[in-house]
Amino acid sequence: MYQLYNGHTVITVNDWLASGLSMDMMRNDSKRDGLQIVRRGINGNTLIDVRSIRRSDRRAKIEAAYGQIDNEHNGLLSGRIVPDQKAKDYFDNYTYGEGKHLEDRLKTAYCNGAAILNMLRDSLERCRAARAAAGQQMPFGKFMEAAVAFVKKVSDTWPNSLPGSSKRLKILFKDYLNTGYAALISGKLGNTTAEKLTEEGQRWALAHWATPLGRQTLTQLFNEYNIRAEEAGWKPLRSEQTLYNFLNKPEIKRLWWGARYGELKAKEKFVPQNRTLLASCRDANWYGDGTKLNYFYRDENGKVATCNVYEVVDEYSECLLGYAVSKSEDFAAQYKAYRMALDFSGQKPFQITFDNQGGHKKLMAEEFFGRVSRLAIGTQPYNGKSKTIESVFKRFQEQFLRRDGLIFTGMNITAHKAESRANMEFFEANKASLPTLEEVVKIYAQRRQEWNHAPHPKTGRPRIEMYYSSHNDQCTPIKIWERIELFGLMTKKPITFRSSGLELTVQGIKYAYDVLGQDGFTDMEFRKKHTGAKFYVSYDLEDLSQVVLYAETPEGGRKLVAVAEKYITTHRAKQDQDETDRQLLAQRDMLNKILRAETQEEIEAIMEAEGVHPAQHGLNMPRVRMNNRRRKTKDGDGYGAFTKAVSNLVPAGVDDSETDSFSGY
Repeated sequence: MYQLYNGHTVITVNDWLASGLSMDMMRNDSKRDGLQIVRRGINGNTLIDVRSIRRSDRRAKIEAAYGQIDNEHNGLLSGRIVPDQKAKDYFDNYTYGEGKHLEDRLKTAYCNGAAILNMLRDSLERCRAARAAAGQQMPFGKFMEAAVAFVKKVSDTWPNSLPGSSKRLKILFKDYLNTGYAALISGKLGNTTAEKLTEEGQRWALAHWATPLGRQTLTQLFNEYNIRAEEAGWKPLRSEQTLYNFLNKPEIKRLWWGARYGELKAKEKFVPQNRTLLASCRDANWYGDGTKLNYFYRDENGKVATCNVYEVVDEYSECLLGYAVSKSEDFAAQYKAYRMALDFSGQKPFQITFDNQGGHKKLMAEEFFGRVSRLAIGTQPYNGKSKTIESVFKRFQEQFLRRDGLIFTGMNITAHKAESRANMEFFEANKASLPTLEEVVKIYAQRRQEWNHAPHPKTGRPRIEMYYSSHNDQCTPIKIWERIELFGLMTKKPITFRSSGLELTVQGIKYAYDVLGQDGFTDMEFRKKHTGAKFYVSYDLEDLSQVVLYAETPEGGRKLVAVAEKYITTHRAKQDQDETDRQLLAQRDMLNKILRAETQEEIEAIMEAEGVHPAQHGLNMPRVRMNNRRRKTKDGDGYGAFTKAVSNLVPAGVDDSETDSFSGY
């Protein structure tokens, strides 16, 4: 039976024998007639490229048993990709949301996808007709496997958004056959509020949700809005979710929170807060893999210990490009090793091959590898693709690391030769003389240099000479301005920007950031729009003084919003404060009061315009409390005493704490 393997149409040795051919025929043809063995295997599972069978008697036997070898896709796919002008017209004119047109990137992907699916559709029809004429059934599953392989093969020249799995491509293909071009449009496109509130409706909803005259549930507001919509000629809403989405926009929530729950609670939630210090501290293919560093060392407690090393190796020259020594293989070690390799190379590799082991987060690692190379291929451990670097490790250990007899731990547990094991008697007698980890790293660095300057086993030339004398015009040199983008890591999940700034945790340590204006103080306009918003954060492990904030777009992409700096901190204890601390605190306090007052004025103006301001109903609107100690209430008590008295009215056992949700929703 024909199979597809890495773009080749193949059969196994067992299939070869079952067709009536012999092992001697296979061996003779592979030596004399160019028969290509695609992959060696055991138990008759060696793969043979059927298109490399040159002798007609052999081809006749194979085709008699398994069908005609008529093209590289075993007769399942034929024809060529032809641009579809109708698809171009369709996607050029496609709109979503409020008349938005598709981005050029999406138009290209969708048009190419349509052209590829058209070719698959025509191939399927020809294949079904041919099979029916021969009285055979159509192997649709095999067809889709061939289709997936074909899509992957042409994606570089025909960029598209087609799925990479047989199951998902099968679903999309069937949908395309039934519905046409619309099947290619992403379901996430324009995934925002389907219904839009008019400007008048927005003000009405905001005012009636904010007013303290009477708290409504979201359902009540929804019902009342539709009554008002009928009177005002607005388009009625079909779902409460429309109101929920509008009221929960960060720039809208900031306006109603104080009026609904109290301005002091809004101050805690939206107004920038002070963060204080407690009183008085870096080419065709690169392989990357981690392994045990075969050296003993003495740790900080005097105990015998071992550690790990992550190495990046150039496949062509076997030159060791970058490494990182760590106690365990984690993402930080991989990041440092690849950063060193890129500094060593000065250009991005075409491909990076790595396994999926280690303590790092798989998706995060793949995202990083995808940025530093054109192809990033994750493999399973111990398969053929990982043998190159495993061979390098083995020879590196045998030829260089083993020289350091005292600290050499021996090779891996599968090694049986005595030469591959440590002399434990000698080790026990001298373990007090073991070097520290820092000294071991220096020894290891020297052995790497010796390996790179030693002759390559095939060419006899020094590995480093092979590397530097070689040229790869498919690789892109790294320019200085690319480094920040190249080495920046992106958080897997978005992080909320709160009144206290944005907190990013890196390797267990929390870092706080704020967006600053041109004057060096908190950017209040940014705060008005984005307090409570979620951002994906791009950062550099080697430089955490700045981070870049990205917001998710309705189309599912990300756009740059701002650059954030380390949060300005001041000392908490008066004794530790200097003049700079006092000036910063005073400036922050003034800006906070201005923000609070502006917020109060803005929402009161909206309520007044809608006729729901308390003053229009004979009631007073609470003033913004500026913590002026000289201000007294009519009873002579300060505001603190007033709030204390109110708290005493709350019955015991009742939880009156703030919740970040709507009442009744």
